[in-house]
Amino acid sequence: MSSPTETSSIKRGPLVPGTVIDGRYRITALLGQWRIGVAYRVTGPQGAMTLLLAPIARGRAATFRDWVRTEIDRTCAARSPALLTLLDGGLYSEQEGYLVFEAWSGHSLLEEIRLDGAFSNERACRVGELLARIAARAHANGLALGDLRPSTVLLGVGEPSVIVLDMGMARGLSDYLSTAPTAATAYCSPERTLKAPPGPADDVYAIGAVLFYLLTECAPGAARPGESKLATPPSWVKKDEGIARYIDPVVLKAMAPRGVDRSTAVELADALGALREVFLLSPAAREILGLPQVPGPFRHEPTGPFFLHDILGIPAAEAPAEDVADTSTDGADGEPPIASPPRRR
Repeated sequence: MSSPTETSSIKRGPLVPGTVIDGRYRITALLGQWRIGVAYRVTGPQGAMTLLLAPIARGRAATFRDWVRTEIDRTCAARSPALLTLLDGGLYSEQEGYLVFEAWSGHSLLEEIRLDGAFSNERACRVGELLARIAARAHANGLALGDLRPSTVLLGVGEPSVIVLDMGMARGLSDYLSTAPTAATAYCSPERTLKAPPGPADDVYAIGAVLFYLLTECAPGAARPGESKLATPPSWVKKDEGIARYIDPVVLKAMAPRGVDRSTAVELADALGALREVFLLSPAAREILGLPQVPGPFRHEPTGPFFLHDILGIPAAEAPAEDVADTSTDGADGEPPIASPPRRR
């Protein structure tokens, strides 16, 4: 997970190796300062773990343990090596709480893009497919993630190759933290910007937005409540037109303004898996199937304000709501700057 830029309000240096938390977790190494607190590698009853020590908001310590127990109960069925959810937690002091997760090896998509740039078509589809299947399994177990963004999706070393770190921010953790992260509005669906509880359709929207980022190196423009136009297709953003036209409709359907028009996580995973196979075809196979050797961009001259809706069969909203000010901030919580490049005709 990417390193945060803010420090916690506790005026104390990091705890030293050997310190024991709650009589069960012995610190073995400092992992770093995160936005919401300090992370440590610890050993506990289940072996090596990651423990996060975070300042608790004033007046919230009394019910923090109750939230921890509730969060563990509602996420345990969906937990897997590819979906890291809360394993344990409690109070370290009257001002600090601790959260325990499985240990992992890897780094975030945010760090990967900053280091190596945009993903290829095939790699973006592969990561997107795995991410959608993680979300689909969570949905099947009654859990909506609600906080998918490039900094919470990790590229693991070995298997699983894609890991989601779900700390429970969208399910109440942010209410307990004195340094809670700002919402990454570029990855929030229109209904989530209205503070609605997260649902499966919100996760699908976030996966589409993450795909947009992987392909273009910039986040899509933040959604506005009541907005009825689709997002700009990724292939219109890349100046080198390197994004194949096949990906655009898949991303746009995932990011449809209305949740009922979006793919399910299973449908999105299947579509991305099929696309990945297309990108892996040899030139000879492409020729036999009548596919272009160099996939071109998905570009159409607009014939009306909702021409992309017509292409995808997605109805436009009958009466868009009044404009709502975009309160997104560039680089909030270490996320990429939000960009909404002009459409190229």
